[in-house]
Amino acid sequence: MIQELINLLTKKSRSVSHGIHKSWGICFYYLVLVGLFTQMYCGFTVTNERPQYKDLNAKEKEVVDIVIEELTGLNDAIVRRTSHNINEVLDKEHISVSFEGMIFSGNLGDNIIHVATWDNLSDAQRSLIQTWFSTTADLTAHSYKKFFYRFLTVSQGVKQFMYNVLTPAWVFGNRSLFTVERDSIRTALAYYSSGSQTAEMWDFLRTSCKSVINQYNSTYSALFTKEYLKTHFTELADPKAPTGYMYFICRWIDLGMSEAQNLSEELIFLQGLASQ
Repeated sequence: MIQELINLLTKKSRSVSHGIHKSWGICFYYLVLVGLFTQMYCGFTVTNERPQYKDLNAKEKEVVDIVIEELTGLNDAIVRRTSHNINEVLDKEHISVSFEGMIFSGNLGDNIIHVATWDNLSDAQRSLIQTWFSTTADLTAHSYKKFFYRFLTVSQGVKQFMYNVLTPAWVFGNRSLFTVERDSIRTALAYYSSGSQTAEMWDFLRTSCKSVINQYNSTYSALFTKEYLKTHFTELADPKAPTGYMYFICRWIDLGMSEAQNLSEELIFLQGLASQ
């Protein structure tokens, strides 16, 4: 299964000289697609030839700049509250946006944040996202960009914090996909609650996820478990049409809104996981 996902990624991701990236050497149990398409496997190595920032098109550079802005804000908040940082991903060369035809956002533990850009999605995928959010065509692009470029980027930054504090090996060996996603989303919510964007971002997420949950609750509600996610990851997280995983994301957001503490407490919790 993991190789199938890797093949999809490498076939759809451009290289500067050949039109697609060369294959990644990955044996990794934590693959994320759509902020959160992940699966637990063995340790990993990565050889990833991505276009440099200078070789991206204008739309892709714009996405990289937004992602860096969000991660910088999160890093500033982390540095004020802990002795750690996420400096590794505050580099334009560490933001990967050149994938095409896949809906995802991720952090594989290799100091790279992956974000699928709106302009690299197919018309069918954009129509699917419009269905998720129940918005007009014009508003769908705005919603996608806010959800993926901003909120899910912060959740990937939280994963970077986890990796830096606990090490990727410990995270992958001791935490399930379900709990890593749940905790990173809850901490991202706490981050937004600590700043001036609180009401606006939380209201946006409530509205967006209400649409997703209302539409797909009858299909996925009883399946929202660690066990189902582990055994049905491929079908839930199909990057061409990850509706099932989007439902899981929204359920984690809904759960996080009821459980999130302030950001300082969430960061203390994450730092203490290895001692629990």
